[in-house]
Amino acid sequence: RTDRLRLRGGGKFEATEKEEDILQRTKKVGKSAKKAPEPPSAVEKEVMAALWKLRSDEGMRILKYCHIASAMEVLYGEDGARAVVILVPFIEMVEYRKIENELVPKLEEALGAHVVLVQYRRIQRKEKGGKRLLKQKRPMSRSMTAVHNAYLEDIVHPHNVVGRRREYLPNQPVPTHQVFLDPKVKEITESKLIMFREVYRGLTGRKSVFDYLVYPNGPEELRQ
Repeated sequence: RTDRLRLRGGGKFEATEKEEDILQRTKKVGKSAKKAPEPPSAVEKEVMAALWKLRSDEGMRILKYCHIASAMEVLYGEDGARAVVILVPFIEMVEYRKIENELVPKLEEALGAHVVLVQYRRIQRKEKGGKRLLKQKRPMSRSMTAVHNAYLEDIVHPHNVVGRRREYLPNQPVPTHQVFLDPKVKEITESKLIMFREVYRGLTGRKSVFDYLVYPNGPEELRQ
């Protein structure tokens, strides 16, 4: 399985030799590239310690070759519930998804919080008239809308988003994003809707409402 993990240049990933190597900051460009890398936060240290411990478990040995780009903590609900968002390097998400069903429950037990795996993506600014042109045209996958939609799909994974719309209310300059899930997964996801909302806000800054798409005049299985 490790033979399928490749760097962009074609080389293989090497096993991490110490716990600190699990955190792999993304390379910065421009003036920010000269700054020293930020030290790991308290949440990132927790995640690294948990992953380092799990890499010796049966079925988790692929973690020796996997990294994280960052991690953040989101508090939600009146009782101060906790969710940990782990941003995974783009090319390693495939390997994380293969062991997700076993990995996430173990991480949640170790961290005492809900765990959400999100693929790290970078937003690239749009070219404007009179500004210096970029070396290549911005890919659609780097636009803010595409990145935010991809974050949304990662947050609700393995479930799917079946509908979206923006609601503009009086005296509110920013729209509310309504996200609809399949009613068939209501029993599984109903307790997580607030967590989905706050994690999505933490990643994108968007105000959102999560609900289920129901057709009052549709087939019986789609009605409430």
